[in-house]
Amino acid sequence: MTASDEVSAPLRADARRNRQQIIDAARTLFVRRGPEVPMDEIARTAGVGIGTLYRRFPHRDELIRAVSVDNFQRLRELARVIEDEESDPDVALGRLLRSTLELRLGLILSVLSPRAFNSVLGSPAVTEIRAELMDIVGRVVQRAHDIGVLRADIGPGDVVLAMIALARLVPPPGEPLSDMAFERMFALTLDGMRTTPPGPLPGRPITVADVDELRSTGALNNWHPTPRQ
Repeated sequence: MTASDEVSAPLRADARRNRQQIIDAARTLFVRRGPEVPMDEIARTAGVGIGTLYRRFPHRDELIRAVSVDNFQRLRELARVIEDEESDPDVALGRLLRSTLELRLGLILSVLSPRAFNSVLGSPAVTEIRAELMDIVGRVVQRAHDIGVLRADIGPGDVVLAMIALARLVPPPGEPLSDMAFERMFALTLDGMRTTPPGPLPGRPITVADVDELRSTGALNNWHPTPRQ
């Protein structure tokens, strides 16, 4: 079974469009407001009737799972584009790491129940996508080694682990302090992999008061997602 087989059984064009509209709306609302956002609000944002939503996704976990798998598919497509477009492997590596922010994959996975979380990561669709992503990362890493911009002791697995760690640090959108903190951690991660001298970090140094503010606003909870019970 391929990723496309698992995610999309044959549907009419309008049904496929409705399904994707629902997934896109749910992704936006899950990131902004969490997994318990009312289903009728998802339907309204998607521009479909509530009956259409429930025909496609009878249970909330099914919708969350579909959003998660869709995000993995988007990650694969983005990785393909990066590999094809970027002749500079150093730039390609940075874009691969930043893809976790663009897709906010960690935030989406954090709203899964344990059962749905394991279902997503163990599904044939995601297994196929992970294998292709590892191949792409491996080629980018080799190109970076070939021109000497990546530390010799960095392998593809290190880059994948860095992507996972950064995905867990992705803050909700529109929070300036959280955004700045992410950008600093992103720069530190990338600088640690490169052979070139590091540049100045973005923003300003994070203070203890900043950490307390991030904790009090719940931002640190978003940075350490745990599948919901």
